[in-house]
This record gives sequence, C-alpha cells and structure tokens, in this order.
Amino acid sequence: MWRTALGLLRYRQRIHFRFLTWARIAVGLCDLALAAAMYLLFMLLQGHAPAHEHWWMPETTLSAAIITSILVVIRATTDVYSSRFVFDSIQNLYNDFLLRLTQGYSQMRWLRFAERNRSELSSHALNTAREAADFYHRCIELAASTVTIVVMTCALVYQSPMSAIGLGCALAMSYGMHRLFIRNKVQEAASNRENSLRALHRSLADLLSAGRETRTYGNHGFFHDRIRRHADGMALANRRAVFLPQIVRIIADQGTVLLLLFLIVALELRQGNTRQLLSLLAFYFVLSRRLLPLLSQVSLIAGQMESSYENVKIVERELMECHEHGTIKCLAPLPALGLVVELSHVTFWFQKGSPILHGVNLIMRKGETVVLRGASGVGKSSLLDLIAGVLLPESGVIRVDRAGIAYVPQDIPLLDDSIRNNLLFGSSEKSDDELMKALALARLDHFVSELQLGMETCVGDNGILLSGGERQRLGLARAILRGGQLLLLDEATSAMDEENERSVLENLSASEIAVFFVTHRLHTYRFAHREFRLDSGCLIEESQVGKYDEPVPSQQSIDRRFGRFMIARD
Repeated sequence: MWRTALGLLRYRQRIHFRFLTWARIAVGLCDLALAAAMYLLFMLLQGHAPAHEHWWMPETTLSAAIITSILVVIRATTDVYSSRFVFDSIQNLYNDFLLRLTQGYSQMRWLRFAERNRSELSSHALNTAREAADFYHRCIELAASTVTIVVMTCALVYQSPMSAIGLGCALAMSYGMHRLFIRNKVQEAASNRENSLRALHRSLADLLSAGRETRTYGNHGFFHDRIRRHADGMALANRRAVFLPQIVRIIADQGTVLLLLFLIVALELRQGNTRQLLSLLAFYFVLSRRLLPLLSQVSLIAGQMESSYENVKIVERELMECHEHGTIKCLAPLPALGLVVELSHVTFWFQKGSPILHGVNLIMRKGETVVLRGASGVGKSSLLDLIAGVLLPESGVIRVDRAGIAYVPQDIPLLDDSIRNNLLFGSSEKSDDELMKALALARLDHFVSELQLGMETCVGDNGILLSGGERQRLGLARAILRGGQLLLLDEATSAMDEENERSVLENLSASEIAVFFVTHRLHTYRFAHREFRLDSGCLIEESQVGKYDEPVPSQQSIDRRFGRFMIARD
C-alpha cells in the first residue's frame, strides 16, 4: 500500500507530506505538554511540590498558570495552522491528480481514447482523484495520531503502568477486530462503490445526451430504472464502506473511556492518596481529551483508508495506461514549396492484416480544393485523421505542416460558452473585425449581428441552442480564424441548406486556403479542382479541373522525392 501511494507522489510532494505529518505530531506533543503543565498547576494549588524538581519547572502558582496559558495558545495556533496547511496541500494534490489525468487522457492515442467511456474518464478525474487525495489526508492524520498515542502512552507508563497496559490491550483488541472482521468487507464495499459510481455516471450521461429522443419516445422510465438500480447499488456499498469503520470507532471510543476511568480510580484509591488524586485527574483529563479521540480516530481512519486506497490504485492504473498508450510525438516533414500536403505509399489499419488504407498517394497545392467521396466506413475520416496527426500510419510518408491545419468534423464540438470564446477555442485574442471576417466567410455574420448579445451570446451545452447548420458554420468560422493553409472538412456542411452551403464553398474556393473536403453531396463537386474516390483502401482520382498550368506530379517523381523512407507505427 505505502509503496504504491508514495510512488504516485512527486518528489516535492513527498517532502511536503512528511513535513505536514510532523506538524500534526507537534499538536499532539503540545497536548502532552499541556497535560503536564496542568498537573503541576494543580499540585501547586494544593500546596505540594513535584516529586522531581528541575530548573525549568515553575515554582509558583502564577508562573504555572502563565506557562499553561501560553501552552494553550501555542497548541491552538499550531492546530489551526497545521490543519490549514494540510487542507491546502490535499486540495493542491487533488488538483495535481486532476490535471495529470486530464493531460494524460488528452494525450492518449486516439484509438485507445475512442474505446474509453467519456463519463467514466470524467468520473475518474473529478471523483476518483478527490478520493485518492483524501487518502493522503488520512495517512497524515493516522501517522500523527499513532505517534502521539505512543508518546502519550509512555507518559501513562510513567504515571501508571497498569493504565498503559490496559490501554494497550484496548488498542490490540480494536486493531484485531478491524483486521479480522472489518478490513476485507470495507475493501469489497469500496470496490463495489466505485463500480456502481462508474455505471451511474454512464447512465446519467446517456440520459442527458439523448434528451430529444427520450422526450420523443417517452421512455424516461427505461433510463430512470437504470439510474435507480445503479444508485441503489452505490448507496448500499457506500453505507457499508462508511458504517463498518464507525463500529470499530464506537467500540474503541467508549471501551477506552470506561477502561481508563476504572484504572485511574481503582489505582489511586488503593494508594489512598486522595489529595494527589485531583492533580492526577487533571493530568488524565487533559491527556484523555486528546488521547481518546485519537484512539477512536485511528480506528475510523484505518477503515476509511482501506476504502480510499482503492481510488489511489485506480488513479495509478489510469496514469499508467495514459503513459503506455500516450501519443508519440512524431514531427512530420514539411512538404515541398508550393504544396500543403504530400502522401506517399501511406498504409493504415485498425486490425493487423485488414488495411483500411493501402498505398495511398496524394499531393495538394496551396489554395487547391480537393473533394473525396466513398462509401461509409471505407476510411475517409481515417485519411483526414492521418493528415491531421490524430492517427499515425503503419507505413508510408506524410509531409505536412501540422501547425497550419484546421479540422472541421461533421459533429462540431462546441463549448458551453459565448460565440466569441467558441470562435477563439483557446487561441490568442482576436479583434472583432477578425472574428466578423471569419463569420462572414462562413455565412454567419448576419445571424450573429442580429442577436441581442452578439458574439457574447451563449450557445448552450455543445451548441444545443443553435441549429445543426449554425453549429457547422460556427465550426467553419473557428477553423478559418486560425489562419491555416489547409482546411480538412469531414462532412462539415451536411446540416446546411443548399444555399448556405453553396455560399460557404464559394467563399472557401475564392480564398487562398487549400480545402480537402469529404462529402457525399454531388452538387459540391463543381467547387473542386480535383475529385477523388476511396475504394478498397486505394485513392482513385476521377476528374481534374484545369485551373493549374503545372501538371500534377507523377508517381515516379513522388517516389524519387520520398525515397523509401517509412514511418513505423509506435
């Protein structure tokens, strides 16, 4: 457990973790010092001097009271600041886990990422990471509590060995109960809770993403039954994971109180020194005020750690998977002067032995519009993904300036934010004139200018407040705004009406942007300089409009330029 938990932390986080543990131990030592000061104060109040006098011990009641007051202030200050530092550190640790997971997911190879459930990844980043961070909080409190209990037990041994023995027996019984009867059940409940939580997240995501269909079909009951079933399973597992440690805590808490009181009264009354009993009761009162909660806290935290450790293992497993399936950065060589993309003998497959693309060759000039058609599932989107760098080829060479590529898929991902921020999409700030120019090329400028809030209008969750055509035109404007030399369109005008589509394509054709356009619509071909068809993994040129004096390079010239260089798959 500890090796895995510490291995998940960075070097500076481990140092901080140790510092915070000692800070919490200092609070317990302050309690011990305060108990000793209270003992001396009551001895002086009764007119007795301590059995052992040292130069640092107070000689008067006033000096003992002042020292006790100072220790109370120090203890309170240490507790407040150490608790604050622990809270801030755990929150920072959660933020670190969250960022590491989201960065890992965003850099995961596309094929592996596409296999994962999005709601499950979101649950890991939001919930599992938080529970994993809480594990380290419990580790700090457990370590500090254990050390404090050991030190206070030594003080009890000094005052009354029988009390210390009885306390040790109570601790052994509490630990044995947890180890034999509670631990495995808590681990099982924690695992079941995580599985139910992931299933619940998936069911909620399905319900919310299918809002139109559920309202049309009226089948809310189907989704609600799924959600209720997963919620009941999570509630049962969560109840077991939370309640079982509470049983040990309650038994340890109340049993220790009775044991400690019995031993104190029995031993001191046997000695017959009732005058010293008041001082000892003050000592035990202050000591038990800290010791008894620590005993119950250790029992509770031990059970909670078993539950939260499952989340630590999940975070470690997810980070390992992100590392194993991370995208290998492969800088594509730049194309020849005057070209935007060159493909030579590019082969790609999802399953070895069944190539989607086989020996694909393509050259595109600056400002050229190329249309690609083909049956569904033949590999058109895969070809665009290869050019964009989302996928890597099994073999062959791709020459393209990926910094100058803009990609517009059929289903436009939009932020639940303003039109302005959806246009920028993380790029540097642009002027309103630049934004309106991009909107004009996408035939969306009049629509935006007629809105009451203009570019500050919110588009809703994934653009739900816009029509399909408006969402696609907004995605096109976003791509145009980036100022790239190559625009990849994957059925990016399928939701537009014919008039808007024609105007948009005319604007793109008149611009200096090279466009690689995947579409099934026949009337869009007249805007292309060349037309290709993808069939059985091969790219076949069907027609070429004579708008260039320079002929398309032959395959022999492509082979001479590229040689036999191959890009091996990672």
